[in-house]
Amino acid sequence: MLTGVPALLLAQQAIAAPAGLDFRVLRSGSPVGTHRVRFRENAGLLEAQSDVRIEVKLMGFTVFRYQHETAETWRGDRLVALSSRLEKNGTTTACEVRASGAELLLRGPEGEQRLPARAAPLTWWRMATLRPGVPLFDPRKALAVEPELRISPAAGGTRVVLVGGEGAEVLYDAAGTWVGFATTGEDGSPVRYERA
Repeated sequence: MLTGVPALLLAQQAIAAPAGLDFRVLRSGSPVGTHRVRFRENAGLLEAQSDVRIEVKLMGFTVFRYQHETAETWRGDRLVALSSRLEKNGTTTACEVRASGAELLLRGPEGEQRLPARAAPLTWWRMATLRPGVPLFDPRKALAVEPELRISPAAGGTRVVLVGGEGAEVLYDAAGTWVGFATTGEDGSPVRYERA
């Protein structure tokens, strides 16, 4: 399943990250927002701050507003803390995760869940997250998820297709840097990212 994806690359992704990532969010080809990720190393920890802002207008009126902020803290290949806040059309959802012994404790609208220590969020920037055997959770909903992962080579890099739920296609270049994303919006419109 990992044909064309060197194991060394997956290991490097656990400890290395780009200086920053900037995407334009396109809906049916028209720009509707941005997705930015910033990184900082601090005392052996890697901190990643993601900020997604989307606004769809129709005849001058805002018909969809989405703002999602996520702060992650990693020690090597283990998530040690996450804080996520989603505001979508006036409704707010929060997710908090912290490492506790051999588990991750996730708190959200559905209460507290216990996840394996190796669990990781669907925040896309970290290619090593999207591989078989890594339990996943969606910080937008504060819930564990189990999509099918289809991994294949693509244009000198790697394509990961998530089947199930909303579905998504995530692209990484040969260095393992996140370079593209595509999904389907709630209204059925195509949504894709392009590097800014």
